Amino acid sequence: MGNEGERVGTEGERAGTEGERAGTEARPAPPARPGSFQSPARPGAVQSPARPGSIPGSVPSPARFNPLPGPGDRARGCGVTANAASAAVALLLQALSVQNALLAGCSQPGRGHEAALGDSPREFSQRIASFQLAEHWSLRGYPEFRLKLTPSAFQKEMSLTTKQRLAIAKKLSLPQIVQPEDKHETSHQKFLAADPEQSSFQPCPPEVVFQNYTPGEVCEVPLVLRNMDKVPHVLKVTLESSPYFQLVGPNDACRKVPPGLSMTVRILFTPEQNKDYFHQVTCITEREEFIVPIRAIGARAILGFPDQLDFSEQPVKCSAQKVLLVRNVGNRAAHYQLSTQSPFSVIPAMGALGVGDSMQVTVEFHPLKTGEHCASLVVHYDTGEATHTSLHGRAVDVPIRLDRSTVTFDKTFVTLSNRTTVLIHNLSNITARFQLKAADTEGEEEQLKLRQYRRLCEQEKDKLSVLLKEYGVETTRREHFALLIRSIWSEKAKVRGDAMLFQDDIFSLEPKEGEIGPNSSAEISVFFKPQEARVYKQTVYCDISGCEKRLPLVLTGEGLGPQLDFYYKEVDIGEIFVSGNNRFEAALFNSGPIEAPFSLTPPSTAMGSCFTFQPQEGIVAPNALQVIRISFCTTILGVFEEEFSFRVTKAPKPATLTIRGCVIPPTFHFDVPALHFGDVSFGFPRTLQCCLFNTSLVPMTFHLHIPGDGFGEPSINASSLNPASPSWGKESDCLMKPREFNIRPCRGTVRALGSMDIKVTLCSNTAREYKLEMVMDVEGVGQKVFALPLTARCIVPPLRVLDPVVKFDHCCLTVPYEEKLTLVNDSDFPGCYCILPQENKEKAAAWYSSSEPSGIIKAHSSVEIPITLEAQVLGKCDIPAELAVFGRERSPLVIHLECVGQGPVVYVYPRQINFGTIPVVQDSVKTLHLSNQSAIPAIFRAEMAGKRSCWRVEPNKGVVAPNSELLVAVIANLNDTKKFQDSVTVFIENSLTTTISVQAVGIGTTIVTDKPLVPALDLKSHFSFTPCCYKFKMTNKGRQTHQLYWSTEGFHAFRQNTRPPALKGSRSKDASQTPRPGSPVFKLRPLMTDLRPGQTVEMVLEGCSSTVQEVKERLLCHAVVGKTKAKKQIMQVDVTCKFICPSVQMSTKAITFRVEKKPSDILMPQYKPLSLRNTCSLPLSIVLDLKQPFLICNRDQQPLPADSKPMTLDVGEELHLCIQFNPAYKKDLKSWVAEKVLRLRFVGHPREEHITVRGEVYFPNLHLQAEAVDFGCIINDTEQELCMEMSNCSPIPVQYHWSFLTDSQVNTIRFLPSPPEFKPQSSKKEGVFQRRYSKIKSVEEPTETPESTLDSAWEDSAQEDSAQEYSAQEDSAEEDSSEVDSAHESSDQEDSAHENSDQEAPAPEDPAQEDPAQEDRAQEAPAQEDPAQEDPAQEDPAQEPADAEDPLKAEELPSTAVEPQRQVRRRRGLSQFSEMKRLNLGMQEVFDVRPLWGELQPGQSHLVTFSFFGYANIVARVRALCHVEGGPTYEVVLTGQASCPSYQLDVEEIDWGLQVFTKVLQAEVTLRNTGVIEFTYVVPNSSTGTAANPLPGVPVVMPTTGSIAPGEKQVLKVYYLPGKQGVFCKTFQVQVAYLEPAEIFLKGEGTLSGITKDLPRKSSKGKRKKRNLKKEKRKRDESSAIHPEDKP
Repeated sequence: MGNEGERVGTEGERAGTEGERAGTEARPAPPARPGSFQSPARPGAVQSPARPGSIPGSVPSPARFNPLPGPGDRARGCGVTANAASAAVALLLQALSVQNALLAGCSQPGRGHEAALGDSPREFSQRIASFQLAEHWSLRGYPEFRLKLTPSAFQKEMSLTTKQRLAIAKKLSLPQIVQPEDKHETSHQKFLAADPEQSSFQPCPPEVVFQNYTPGEVCEVPLVLRNMDKVPHVLKVTLESSPYFQLVGPNDACRKVPPGLSMTVRILFTPEQNKDYFHQVTCITEREEFIVPIRAIGARAILGFPDQLDFSEQPVKCSAQKVLLVRNVGNRAAHYQLSTQSPFSVIPAMGALGVGDSMQVTVEFHPLKTGEHCASLVVHYDTGEATHTSLHGRAVDVPIRLDRSTVTFDKTFVTLSNRTTVLIHNLSNITARFQLKAADTEGEEEQLKLRQYRRLCEQEKDKLSVLLKEYGVETTRREHFALLIRSIWSEKAKVRGDAMLFQDDIFSLEPKEGEIGPNSSAEISVFFKPQEARVYKQTVYCDISGCEKRLPLVLTGEGLGPQLDFYYKEVDIGEIFVSGNNRFEAALFNSGPIEAPFSLTPPSTAMGSCFTFQPQEGIVAPNALQVIRISFCTTILGVFEEEFSFRVTKAPKPATLTIRGCVIPPTFHFDVPALHFGDVSFGFPRTLQCCLFNTSLVPMTFHLHIPGDGFGEPSINASSLNPASPSWGKESDCLMKPREFNIRPCRGTVRALGSMDIKVTLCSNTAREYKLEMVMDVEGVGQKVFALPLTARCIVPPLRVLDPVVKFDHCCLTVPYEEKLTLVNDSDFPGCYCILPQENKEKAAAWYSSSEPSGIIKAHSSVEIPITLEAQVLGKCDIPAELAVFGRERSPLVIHLECVGQGPVVYVYPRQINFGTIPVVQDSVKTLHLSNQSAIPAIFRAEMAGKRSCWRVEPNKGVVAPNSELLVAVIANLNDTKKFQDSVTVFIENSLTTTISVQAVGIGTTIVTDKPLVPALDLKSHFSFTPCCYKFKMTNKGRQTHQLYWSTEGFHAFRQNTRPPALKGSRSKDASQTPRPGSPVFKLRPLMTDLRPGQTVEMVLEGCSSTVQEVKERLLCHAVVGKTKAKKQIMQVDVTCKFICPSVQMSTKAITFRVEKKPSDILMPQYKPLSLRNTCSLPLSIVLDLKQPFLICNRDQQPLPADSKPMTLDVGEELHLCIQFNPAYKKDLKSWVAEKVLRLRFVGHPREEHITVRGEVYFPNLHLQAEAVDFGCIINDTEQELCMEMSNCSPIPVQYHWSFLTDSQVNTIRFLPSPPEFKPQSSKKEGVFQRRYSKIKSVEEPTETPESTLDSAWEDSAQEDSAQEYSAQEDSAEEDSSEVDSAHESSDQEDSAHENSDQEAPAPEDPAQEDPAQEDRAQEAPAQEDPAQEDPAQEDPAQEPADAEDPLKAEELPSTAVEPQRQVRRRRGLSQFSEMKRLNLGMQEVFDVRPLWGELQPGQSHLVTFSFFGYANIVARVRALCHVEGGPTYEVVLTGQASCPSYQLDVEEIDWGLQVFTKVLQAEVTLRNTGVIEFTYVVPNSSTGTAANPLPGVPVVMPTTGSIAPGEKQVLKVYYLPGKQGVFCKTFQVQVAYLEPAEIFLKGEGTLSGITKDLPRKSSKGKRKKRNLKKEKRKRDESSAIHPEDKP
């Protein structure tokens, strides 16, 4: 019978299908196969369409997805019962769970399948229906439902006829085998099929489809079945009887099909209506059975949607809509659903459209990101098909900006506020809407909203559960459920409607949202109200339509606090006595305009804690004083200086007060010079007294002790000794010397000018003389301040026994007898004695003891000691005893104890026992009397004379009390039917032995069992699926062999199973344990066995049932005894057992813990109850398994042991447990969530129960943007600030404060050495012009002057010394200077070569580097250089002047035209502290963090500012620690470096030599950054000319300005036009950063072209001129030979 809730949900469907059920044939659902189109109906259910023309088994329309019954249900008579209410609530909870799953998968807000927070309940139910419909059709096996069809393709496909569709069905595949057949029973062929799971026949078409048919007309489709195997097969084709489908030809006829050939059948279809039909053709061979489905496609709805829709270009975050006119061109009314993906949406989402009707569909494009957007508009039909329309759009940003990105306020007092404005400029043609928010992305806002909504859903679920418990079964008030649902959507709308605008207590903005018209601006007012004296920094994000990313606005302001300090910052209180009370005053002065609240910071030193300040906190008015009263009392001696801090509220620095002074000690003496104890007895104490006087003006606390005393336990007092004390032992086990002195009091305080009595007690445990000292320590002064002498001598008194032999005469065994022993002390000192315990007592012939074993004997006296003796053996015995004297335990006194032992007298009767005739294998009892006629107990033992006797005695041993009688049972158990005789022997310890004869005759049988078996065996109740096992043993206690046979009444005899039984653990829980039909439930093994005399066999009775039932069976046992052949029944057992299923009622299925750890809270284990009740009729043994951090506890909250045994529950018993959650399981103070499963397993049964256990622990946690802050390298004596965002990622307010790690191994501050400034020297003689021809060396191959070489060597040695001094790891500065160090090493080699020029120079490391000595010689004689060694400089063609017609055109100069006079020039900027000693800096002086402390609310974030001050040439690294109160400590590594600019110039002087004055001369100067900091350079007073047209006589340098990174270089091109004949000398400057400009000299000589006339002159003047011209021509020829390309 169906559930009432299901009937309510399906009432509308049955009403809609009532008219069609009559015309639809009821048939069972075909078996499912991969790729088939099956209905999800239950086996045997009738497949009927949900509505006229729909596909059977399809998803119902979305209108049926209602969480609760509608108003129309009550009109149809559907009353809401308790089951209906529960079903409605389950549907509601399921809908909420599905919505949460959809919300969790939404990465961006949108519509389509994604559920939005703003949906109404109806929209949400429609989305659930759409989601389930798409999921339903995605699981279908037909290609037309899996492919994405366009609307035009779908219309074309639905217009095909049956023949056209058959013609295009080209894809063939082998069908799956539905039912494999047993080949060996029907065929002897050997199959060669490739895949045994695939059919041997290929149907064509693989699916028979009818389409576009007319009701009443017959349609026919041929079906070809081709044999794809290599052997022939017999094929039978059948079609179930149907009024619509028929098979042409004989049905169920068999036909043999050869390999490769085919068989054709024809299928006729006669429809009654234009709707869908389903059927199948069954094909059977001797190997397999497969089906060919038949489908008839009826009327279809076709909506005229376009194949694609383009929105072109739209502004981002703006909406664009397109309206489509859609017409139903199909032959059936359309019931559709429309869906798409974000950023597209469609309205309406679902509906219905009649045949030929039209409607409007609105498609909206709302992009949230720029770029191309593509999606599909999916139309889902109620018949299962879906079409896809391609949607496309492009989103772009529009010009909208803020007038500034940073707002900085002036310094403002904490009680005032400041205001400024910011403008938003809209330069586009759209109306933009803006919102000021705290989050930088929309994804963060959506995640926050989703978390809020999930918490809301959990709260509403709890409310719903409470509502169900309140109404119980009478939940008929629908209005309560409707009100609850409305509250859910109302709260959900509030969450969705929250705009998440910017909120802050320091900064505020108005308005927070609004609109800006096209080409206009909006003004935003920003207010700053500081609360502390610090710098505030906050970022606000402007979310505006038309811009994808939010525009950041950084707000910065600084607050000013009060100014409070001490009037006198230092106080000297002079000398004071230790522990004395001193009072004085100090004054706080407020020099600021606002009130100054202050509070004392508790001191951290021992001396600082001795000061008391009153008041410790208060408020000082502006320009006022506050007197602080100070009291001081200390016990620490010496000079002190303490600094105290008073924290001023909202002030950056505290007010400090320094107090200094000196503390002096007290004086004292004793009244006696020494303590003399004299002679003392061993173990007896003696006390002396002295007096201590304090002669100082302050109390004195002292401590007295004796260094020579022992460090072990206190010495033993003779009056406290007892016989069990280990001090009486012969060997001392004490490893440490005892403490023999006791000082009372040993410590105390003597008032000023007072005294105290001291008592010293000596209890010696060592026989020796004492010469010791009592030492006194004075607290606050020192140890061993005074010593008082102590003297003493310890003596052990000699003791003797008056008579060493004690006689006891005759003694009964184990009976005690007492005598006296006399001990005499003849000395002057008391003594202590003890009778030592008896050794090896269990082996002694007699035992002795004493009621007073120890005592004290006075001087010159005697004492009597009682001794008790107990004989243990018969006859005479002499026992030695020892008496020890305290102090002489190793030599005790020996005493002899003498006695004679005797035993008991026992009479035994009767002397004969006759049992007569008794049953075999059963006990028969007779009585035997033992009478003790003595005064001591008698120990007896009874034995049978025969080895395998049939008699036994109980008890066979024992004790007979004195003068009493004991009855002993003689039991006969015969094992055969004959006469037996034997005798009983009774042994009496320490007495005579007695023998009694016995006899008996046996009758009956000798086969017995160890457990009750006959006549009936009731196994009670037992769990199903678990073998019921009853084990018992059968023993043949007779003397003849028995053959046993077992059977079950009403069943055939069991077959003997010769195999051994399987192990219990190896048995599978399958049908092997369940009896087969026609066999008994219980089986006994072994079924047949032979039992020899005395043999025992183990029998096992087993039974198992997979169903709940009560079993009653009868077992019969037959036996063949001895050599007889007759078999007779000896046993009949009626077995009864009831099989049941275990069940447990649990109080809950899910347990959730949530802990929010605040700083003041202590994490304690959390407990929640769990109850388990046994609801079945058998006790249960359950095993609970739960992993950490959860524990299973009892009802007293005590954890169960890890190896605990399974817990057993009696019938109806309820087990109360507690689940413990340990929130302190993880020690890192970070928030964490644990979710485990509590598994409840039944011992011996496969069933399991699961309970979900979840624990959430939240600590105050922070999220830091980065773990390291690198300031890089900055200029010396400058400061840089970097900001990092810090947010509270926990639900608890976070209080934090910053500090620096004080570990010197982690934090490093070091200084790099600075080389001296380079001083250039000219190598040219004064007033002499040298004309040279050489090339300019590159920076990679420098040729340094001796001066630069010396400077480089000095710098290299300085850096080596620095590297030895600082062994820490070098950072980026050391890497940047590696290249300079390599150059220094080359300079060292060149310097040595220059100094030893007369010797052979070593080969340089770089093959391209020239020898400095050779270079010097080349400079002296440049005309003799080898031309082959010169590398002509190549000019870049791109830098040639464009004006070729200009007579002053720029030409490339030969390499011989330039000579570097100063190849290398190095400069390094020095800071103002470079000449000072290295500073001893603290971390706080280099790095700073602001704010140092603060509090963040949940979800709140702010910026943390890190600052770095670059002291000269400093390299610093420190770890900043962010301590969270009650949370973890976060580390941030701060690194920074400071340096000054350093550079190199490869030349300082350019000599062009003799050049044509109309040519533009060129040269290159290389500027290299040799430091670790980037710098900028500039050429001041640069010429206005260009490289192509320079001004005559004015050099042009390109480029004139730029920036050079560390290790990089910049080539400066120099252009110069002489413009006139004659010698020229010019300079230009290059200034690097703030350093002094460097000058570069340009020189040469301008001359005319080299063409002249040689006219003969006769005069001497003409001859002299002629000689000069020839000389000049020869020089030009030589120059042309070197560079022929320069000839005109």
